[in-house]
Amino acid sequence: MKYYSNLDLQRIRLYNNGLIEKFDNIDMCVESLIGVQCQYQTYALISIYNRTKNINNIFNNLNLIKSWGQRTTLHIYHKNDYNLISDLYCQSDNWVYKYAKNLKIDYNDYLNSITSFFKNNKIVISKSEIQKIIPKYKSKEIMEWSGLLILATYHKILYGVLNKEDKKVYKNNDISINNKTISDLVYRYFKYYGPATKQDFLHWSGLKYKDVKKELVGYIENSNYLDINGEKYYYTSLPDFNEIKINYPIILGKFDPLLISYNDKEWLLNGFDKSLIWKKAGQIEGVILTNKGLCGIWHYKLKGNKVIFNIIELTVFTKTLKNQLEKKFTKISKSIFGKEFIIIYHGG
Repeated sequence: MKYYSNLDLQRIRLYNNGLIEKFDNIDMCVESLIGVQCQYQTYALISIYNRTKNINNIFNNLNLIKSWGQRTTLHIYHKNDYNLISDLYCQSDNWVYKYAKNLKIDYNDYLNSITSFFKNNKIVISKSEIQKIIPKYKSKEIMEWSGLLILATYHKILYGVLNKEDKKVYKNNDISINNKTISDLVYRYFKYYGPATKQDFLHWSGLKYKDVKKELVGYIENSNYLDINGEKYYYTSLPDFNEIKINYPIILGKFDPLLISYNDKEWLLNGFDKSLIWKKAGQIEGVILTNKGLCGIWHYKLKGNKVIFNIIELTVFTKTLKNQLEKKFTKISKSIFGKEFIIIYHGG
């Protein structure tokens, strides 16, 4: 049996996740990955850009929506997944229902206010408008951390509108497509995020084993796996290592799909402490990878008409690596920000 290292696992995951052989279009990317986490819209766009041959006109793509799903976090989803995700997480025992219970309110009263608004021939509503039309009692509290908005998407009343300005705007649910199943979700996870363990899937989905046991066991019993350090990593397919031509360095932004999808982080860390990337309060740093693995972390900030990319060198960067990074950040800056940029290196 071939021995697979963490670096091998990293390369396979990069390939299966669309970072080597890119998806033909945005629809394929977002639907294949079962959404892209979107607390910070710009980083979500970078994640899609990294995996798609052409990201032009993304805000004109009416198949893309915003909604809450895995781990009750905001995602950009394809419309085809909306009903499956909403049904799945509406039934889960998550913090939103517990929060509403602790407030001692009937959240249905608040959801009914939104439904009534849409019945009056309204199609779109802003977050500030929702705040005004719901019952006044503890209205501020139920809107905190997007609590009521999460419930409204889980109950399929509305979904978020993807827009360039990242305005908090929501549309009356008009999605009838409902042909996706939990089995399909499990299959896509292992196809595009695999090889991965059962625990990895549960971490990514935020679901309890009992809720997906039938579908997860059904997939595992009929799939192949790699044995890595005594752990079974299941997959749908493996690329030919001779055909994997990786254009390093690989730049992954904050909350990139690959950074949030695994319980075990060792495949990425390259000997570094995980607290460098996975911070307190759920923050996750962007990373830079070379053929030797993790070598840096990064983030950006806007200052005037420029983008500043701050890069922390975990290893000493060569001049060649810095030139390669400059070329890649030039493309990101042009495609995502439309601004000039500056790279500032720290450490090294």
